[in-house]
Amino acid sequence: MSVPSWQQRPEDFANRITQSLKWIVQHMQQSGERSPWSALTPGELASRIPLTAPTTPEPLEDVLADLRDVIAPGLVRWDAPGWFAWFPSNSHPDAILGDLLASVMAQQGMLWTSSPACTELESRMLEWLRRSLGLCDRFAEGGAGGGVIQDTASSGVLACLVAARDRTTSGLASTRGGDACSGLVAYTSEQAHSSVLKAAGICGIGRDNLRLVPTDDQFRMDVRSLSRMMQDDVAAGLRPCFCCATVGTTGCGAIDPVSQIGQVCQKHDVWLHVDAAWAGTAAIASECREPITSGCELADSWSFNPHKWMGASFDCCCLWVADQRPLIDAMSIDPEYLRNSATGTGEVIDYRDWHVQLGRRFRAIKLWLLLRCTGAAAIAEMVEFHVELARSVEAAVNAHDCLVLAAPRSLSLLCIQHIDGDLATQSLLDTVNADGRFAVTHCKLDGLLVMRIAIGALNTDQATVDALIQVMTEASQ
Repeated sequence: MSVPSWQQRPEDFANRITQSLKWIVQHMQQSGERSPWSALTPGELASRIPLTAPTTPEPLEDVLADLRDVIAPGLVRWDAPGWFAWFPSNSHPDAILGDLLASVMAQQGMLWTSSPACTELESRMLEWLRRSLGLCDRFAEGGAGGGVIQDTASSGVLACLVAARDRTTSGLASTRGGDACSGLVAYTSEQAHSSVLKAAGICGIGRDNLRLVPTDDQFRMDVRSLSRMMQDDVAAGLRPCFCCATVGTTGCGAIDPVSQIGQVCQKHDVWLHVDAAWAGTAAIASECREPITSGCELADSWSFNPHKWMGASFDCCCLWVADQRPLIDAMSIDPEYLRNSATGTGEVIDYRDWHVQLGRRFRAIKLWLLLRCTGAAAIAEMVEFHVELARSVEAAVNAHDCLVLAAPRSLSLLCIQHIDGDLATQSLLDTVNADGRFAVTHCKLDGLLVMRIAIGALNTDQATVDALIQVMTEASQ
C-alpha cells in the first residue's frame, strides 16, 4: 500500500536507522583521530552546500556521504579525549537513545493535558536528581517548590530574575513595565557568567543596574562587599531584588560562599539564585558534594546543566525553586485556547508557566534513560576519575619551575600561567592547541592571561592527560 510522499512507513524508517548506524558508530569511534578543533576557514563549508533546497528526494546514501565529507570536517569534536576547552558537553549513548525516543514520541509538554507523561516524568526526574545531588527538601516534588527542566542555565537565570523582579514589584513589572522596574538592582560577582548581565537587560532591570561584586583572593564573591553594596543601594532609595551566586565560575571554577551570601540576601529580602551549571554534577559524588550544595537551604532557586559534565546531551538544565508561586505568577498567561479541565482543577503542573517558552521538548526521557541504564553510581565514578586526572595535572604544574596555578584547582578545572607572563602563557596555549590532540581555552584572572584545562569529556583517559602534561611541560622549559 502506497503512502503519500510526505509520509514514511515505520519499516522504511527502520531501514534508514540501520543505514545511519554505521556512520554513527564510526563517528563515535573516531573521536580522537583528528584535532578537536575544525580546520575549516569561514564560509568554506557553506560554499559546498547549494543555495536552494532539492525539490525531489535524494538517496540517503548520498546524504550520509555529504555528512561525512562536507559536514563532519566542520564539526568541533567536543567528544574528543583531548577536549579540555570551555566545559564538557557530554552526550552519553543512553541519553542519545533518550533523545531519539523523545523525537519518535513527538510530545509537546506545554500543559499536563498536552502530555501527562512529559509532565509527570519530568517532575519525578527532578526529584531523582535532587536526591542524588543531596539538595535540600525545600526543592522537593510535591511541596511549595519543585523542579523544571529549562534548555540552558541562561534561561534559568532569566526566569528567576523575572520572578524576583515581579516579587519585589508585586507583579507591576509584568503588567505595567517601564517605570515599575525603576530603582531595581541585582547583584552577581565579577566572575559570574555573562548570562546574568544579558538577563538583566532582557527583563527590564537594565545592565547598568546589575552590580558586579568584587571577589576575594580565590575569585569568590566577597560577602562584605555584597553587604555594603546592598546597604548603600537601600540608603539611596533603590530596591535590591536578586542576587546570583555561582558554584563553579566559568573562568576558574570558583565557588561563591552561598551560606554567607544567603544570610545577606535574607536580610534585604533578595531572591538568591545559585548557578551551578558545570559544577553541580559533581554533587552526585559524595566526596565532592559538600562545597557544591552548601547553603542551598538559603537559596530561592538552584540550577545545574546535566548536558555538561553529567552527559545528558544538549540541551538540559535542571532548575529548582523553593516557592513555585512567584515564578508561575510572573510567567503565567491564560489564553482561551489553552484552557482545559485539568488545569482548572489546580491539581496538575503546567510547565509552560515555569519559563519563557510555551512549547517544550520531552527532555526528561533522556534523564530517565541515563539514570536507569547508566546509573548515578557510574556518573559519580566518572566525576571522581576526572577529578583525579586533574590532580595529576596539578601535581605536574606544582613540580614545574616555570608553571603556576593562577587559581586553586576546582574539581577538574585548572587555570595555568607561565611565570614569564602573558606572552609566554599565550605561546604555551598555542603550542598545546597546535599539537592536534588537545583543545584548551583561556580566560583572564587579575588582568593576566591564563590557560584553562577543563577535564570532563567522557572519552578522556589517563594516557591523554599524560600526553597533555608532557606537551605542556616540554613547551614551558
